[in-house]
Amino acid sequence: MVIVLDATEEYCQFESFNPQCWQREVIVIKQAFYGRRHAGRCTETEGEEIARNPRFFGCFADVSPILHARCSGKRECEVRIPDPELANTKACVSGLTMFLEASYSCAEGVRNFKIIGVTFATIDLLCRISRKHSV
Repeated sequence: MVIVLDATEEYCQFESFNPQCWQREVIVIKQAFYGRRHAGRCTETEGEEIARNPRFFGCFADVSPILHARCSGKRECEVRIPDPELANTKACVSGLTMFLEASYSCAEGVRNFKIIGVTFATIDLLCRISRKHSV
């Protein structure tokens, strides 16, 4: 089931970013950030000293290329937080809990599979967006 929203969603520690599209549609990552851009749902459980202190925010990395490589062109995917590849961006100082903010759309797509020594999948996305699904 795809939830339609017009906002970027937060994915906290021990949650999963799990975009899904309808049949004949594929995921297109719109944007993704890992770190602590601002206080939000994921910081509510932290102590007041950290949760609302501005010096513990504003550190983040644009991880759109990572999520694009993992999810774009597929009908569904899953990224569990924490994720080692996202954590390797070292967006914030060690010891701070980081989280993912991401949004995507679903576009009509066609999957083409080619064999070149090893199986290599290429995705041809059609230019028109059939439905927008931002989560």
